[in-house]
Amino acid sequence: MKPKFGTLSTLLAILALAGLPVQAQYAEDALRLGLSGTGVGTRSLGMGNAYTGVANDFSAIYWNPAGLAQMEFSEFSFGLSHFMGKDNATILNTQQEYSSNATNLNALGLVYKVPTQRGSMVIAFGYNRQNSFTSGMSFSAFNQNNSIVQSYAPNAGLYPSDLSDNIAYQLYLADVDTVTGRWDSPIVGKVLQTAKVVEGGGLNNWSIAGGLDIAKNLSLGVTLTYLSGTYTYDRSLVEEDRDNTYGSNFRYGRNQNLYDFKSLEVDEYVDGDISGANARFGLMYRIPDRFRLGIALKTPTSFTVKETWGTTASSTFDNGDVYPIDEDLENTGMGQYDVVTPWEFNIGASVILRDLTVSGDITYTDWTELKFENASSDVLALNKDMKTLFRGTRDYRAGLEYDFVSLGVRLRGGFMYFTSPYANDPKNYDQKYVTGGLGFLLGPSTMLDLAYAHGWWETFRSNSGSGRTNEQITSETLRATLSYRF
Repeated sequence: MKPKFGTLSTLLAILALAGLPVQAQYAEDALRLGLSGTGVGTRSLGMGNAYTGVANDFSAIYWNPAGLAQMEFSEFSFGLSHFMGKDNATILNTQQEYSSNATNLNALGLVYKVPTQRGSMVIAFGYNRQNSFTSGMSFSAFNQNNSIVQSYAPNAGLYPSDLSDNIAYQLYLADVDTVTGRWDSPIVGKVLQTAKVVEGGGLNNWSIAGGLDIAKNLSLGVTLTYLSGTYTYDRSLVEEDRDNTYGSNFRYGRNQNLYDFKSLEVDEYVDGDISGANARFGLMYRIPDRFRLGIALKTPTSFTVKETWGTTASSTFDNGDVYPIDEDLENTGMGQYDVVTPWEFNIGASVILRDLTVSGDITYTDWTELKFENASSDVLALNKDMKTLFRGTRDYRAGLEYDFVSLGVRLRGGFMYFTSPYANDPKNYDQKYVTGGLGFLLGPSTMLDLAYAHGWWETFRSNSGSGRTNEQITSETLRATLSYRF
């Protein structure tokens, strides 16, 4: 099976259908930490996040810290963000849609303009919500060719010496042939599989930044960021013998009794704590009230991920038997690994035509440099795969803002195009967003900004047991920020 770009929830759901075990790490685990989502800031989102060459509010701490030097006043900023996502998946000739949503604090920060005799010096610090991992998937489909039982006990395969934590064996879903040393595992498909997967968490930025004029109309800036966050994953999978395929023929050698398989339920969870650090350097040249050119460079982020995970399982049979007899079978574990994301290069410009501002950005990231560190040998082996699985990408963003000065209203619009980091993906797998926004001047020093972004893209996953799975994903983001300058 080859996993494709999308949510980890979808990957794990497909693994279940393919009869494959859920592993601790995939390339997607590293990729998830490197993606920026819809970024931070409300005005910036309304302008399609084409903000490297604008960056004249608190969100410059994220986009281009050199832009802070433009600010003529100190500023306090507070913002909220609401996310809604839909995953429409077609699998085993069955289509099902799953919706998820989350509301988070997007920004809370303070910008302070340092008094100077010449030039400008501005410092800023605060919190930004970089990305949300909220997503989910559900399905119910008849699997003719595979069962998750085969991931624990592949029929005719060699069985391990220790069977104490093997789900299939402990739940009387498979037996062993002590003469040949191989599994006797008759549940090989023809089961109804129903699953629900829910992911949550996200990445938070705690940053301090400064912007300084180093020459006339030329500023330099730097942001130092500590990242913290969580990742949660929960999946419940139920397999049922809908057509009574495994009735009186379901014989086990351990006790010579006949058991009629009815259902298997497997619940899995992953809880991860994430921490990391990076730096962003910015440069901005400006012709006041006419033109701005910004360049920003983000260093690789070094993440440490600490995870705990567990699986509980139980089986039922038509004769009324339930295993385990006393309580669900449970396996738990914990581990730690590091992820290093690639360098990120940004260049952007904005042109001011009286009351109209037009901006554009390009971001380059070489995803082949994404890698695991301080992990098991199996996980480190993924680094070689990522050299061919991923590619370098160029992302494009464009935006505009028109200031109705007499009304105290600003109208914004934008477009974002994120190239899929997977090599050989077609254009319809790239993420596209259209954005819009409004700014309302509530008083001489107070501004309320609102923004909306609609995103859409396609993806697929292929697995040997269930064939091709096509997905259509859409997302909606609403954001509001209140800022006060003094």
